[in-house]
Amino acid sequence: MPSIPPFDPRTHENLAPHLFILGAGASRAALPDGDPNGRLVPVMKELIPTLGLNEVLSRAGVPTAPTDFEALYDDLASSGFNPHLLGELEDAVRDYFASLTLPPSPTIYDYLLCYLRPKDVIATFNWDPLLPLAYERNMHLDGLPHTLFLHGNVAIGICYRCRVKTKAGGLCPSCHQPVQHSRLLFPVRNKDYTSDQFIQSEWDTLRDTIRSAYLVTIFGYSAPSTDIAARDAMLSVWQQNPYKELAQFEIVDIRPRDELHREWSQFITREHYGVFNDFMDTYLFRYPRRSCDAFSSASLMLEPWPLNHPPRFNALTQLHEWLQPLLEEEGALRSQGHPLSTGPPQTQ
Repeated sequence: MPSIPPFDPRTHENLAPHLFILGAGASRAALPDGDPNGRLVPVMKELIPTLGLNEVLSRAGVPTAPTDFEALYDDLASSGFNPHLLGELEDAVRDYFASLTLPPSPTIYDYLLCYLRPKDVIATFNWDPLLPLAYERNMHLDGLPHTLFLHGNVAIGICYRCRVKTKAGGLCPSCHQPVQHSRLLFPVRNKDYTSDQFIQSEWDTLRDTIRSAYLVTIFGYSAPSTDIAARDAMLSVWQQNPYKELAQFEIVDIRPRDELHREWSQFITREHYGVFNDFMDTYLFRYPRRSCDAFSSASLMLEPWPLNHPPRFNALTQLHEWLQPLLEEEGALRSQGHPLSTGPPQTQ
């Protein structure tokens, strides 16, 4: 028999986390027409022309530029190619992505941060600063999810001495010394997630989360065959999850359903999965801040909750106002043990 997740029918709360794993497709969906300055968010196969790297590669004697940038970097690094070129490529990636900005209106990243709780985790493979920028403008809210940067991030700085991650370009909040940039580029086929202290810590937290997650949503991440280490690391701990026979696995991607099922079949238990073209169709968007709780009630107690599907908001203030009853309800649960509502909550 599968283990029962930590669901309390008295308070309607499931303490198991909802894990979102983000790839380049998530950032493209967040800014489909580019950022407010017209800069496009490239997926990996578009990165070389978007960043204008063809000339750099040609000048260095690289005769052809494959469409997969990570595969190209892997070939160059593994062959001991000119280290100066590798540094130039990383600088170009950092400079381009660091220039991206968010529009004033809510994006997918704002929704993700606001609709998950502190027990939940967003883990991103993306270098762009969209998640950190969204976190910064929502951080005044009580109870945002934990964020992980599995391949580093242009907006994240590291103090290795104090083991602190913070905003890039600033000072460590502990020792007040300048922080270092997080590393961005690794040879992907034999990626060693233990060679960098920060990256290792992020992956350790991801593994712990996968072991206990009750909902896992893969958003715009293709689990490329070149990134063997990442896929194997996730699969090995998912197989240790005591709830995986009951848990739900979601995929948000524009590719055909059959292709996505084949790609993720090792992670899927029977029919416990969903495939969506739009993030707005996921369980999280049907039950903001209550995804694991509502799913547990439906799957374990056979008591589905009414939908609490939010509207699309034109301003962050509208989103924050809509969240207030949910946040107040969570405060009442923590302070007084009041149960969560099984439908749209009322202001306390």
